[in-house]
Amino acid sequence: MMALLYIKILSIIVPMKKKRTTCLYCGNNPVNHKIHFVLKLLDMFLSPTGKLNDLSQNKYMRKLLDLSIKPVEWTLALLHLYRFHNDIDRSVSDRSRVIWEEAQRRGIEMEGLEIFGRTPEQYRAKVNGKWHYFESLPIPPHFDTGSYSWMDDKGRLRSFLEKHKIPVATGVSTSSVDSALKIFDMAEPPFSIKPQLGSRGRHTTTHIYTKKEFAEAFRIAQQLCYFVIAEEHLIGSVYRGTYVNGEVVGILRGDPPRVTGDGKSTIKQLIEMKNKKKHPKVKDVVVTDHHLRFLKRQKLALSSILPKGKTIDLLEKIGISYGGFAVEDTDKTHPRIFKYIKKAGDALGAPIVGFDFIIEDITVDPATQRWGIIEANSLPFIDLHHFPLEGEPINVAAKVWGLWKK
Repeated sequence: MMALLYIKILSIIVPMKKKRTTCLYCGNNPVNHKIHFVLKLLDMFLSPTGKLNDLSQNKYMRKLLDLSIKPVEWTLALLHLYRFHNDIDRSVSDRSRVIWEEAQRRGIEMEGLEIFGRTPEQYRAKVNGKWHYFESLPIPPHFDTGSYSWMDDKGRLRSFLEKHKIPVATGVSTSSVDSALKIFDMAEPPFSIKPQLGSRGRHTTTHIYTKKEFAEAFRIAQQLCYFVIAEEHLIGSVYRGTYVNGEVVGILRGDPPRVTGDGKSTIKQLIEMKNKKKHPKVKDVVVTDHHLRFLKRQKLALSSILPKGKTIDLLEKIGISYGGFAVEDTDKTHPRIFKYIKKAGDALGAPIVGFDFIIEDITVDPATQRWGIIEANSLPFIDLHHFPLEGEPINVAAKVWGLWKK
């Protein structure tokens, strides 16, 4: 129990440390590799089969955990190191901000935590005269949150989805590169490698074709997590299907930075043209060693000339901050995809889940394509649906607060 308490405190304090270094493989969201590795190892050690960690999600154990952390809160408050503020502009993320804005529209009082002079992603809201404490997304206490203790574990999630006959990429979970290399006998390249516990695409490598590239990617992933996922690289955009209380409320397409050949321009020139014509909210593609290595794995270079009409990814990172794109594709999505995402959410039993999946054509029956869910997010960035560059925005924050209806 004390170990769970220790992790809960660390999860609040560690993210507040200013990021002083950059990492090619972390991208725009660098973390301290050693601290991240230890925290994830502790998480796995406490939950080798998920059962120990599941206890922390039991409503009675949650109450006990909350009571045990109270002395820490009181001590910090007594030393004036801990307080709550009501400044929405100090929201840590757009995810928390859209929740706060929706709370204001509904007349719900909400405050953010300030500890050691910093603001972690911890908040409280007064509902029905009682303060409820939460991390970014407010979930009523009567909901079952047991699967939150393990759904971010991509290895365990893979086994769970396979058991429920929900498509996933062919792959393995292992701590040994030799064991992981067996995937070359299970599927055809290209492959992807990523930490089993981690988020935001940190230390993920895609478009792997050779065993040498594979071994290097495994080493990179293992810097953040002892266990690594090695799987076939599915073709297509990465989609976020957000599930709230039995309903798939949005399907958002996330693209990496891409260029399309014209038969005469080099990739470098295509990037320059892309940067000049991009959407104003999309960041420029600034070529780094990461881009060069990514192109090299595809047997390309900045000097390569792409055939007319051929589109390539420039990086495995997704989103506008890397020069990618974001489109709300809910109204284009094939009905069977909705059914699969709902089936996955219903099986997990959690009130809010963000499912990431890859598919080549969202409008076509998934039974005719190779596709699969690649991860589930217990704390999804619902703001993605609020601010797409194309498509109709969806107020998912309203769906979240809708959980509090009696």
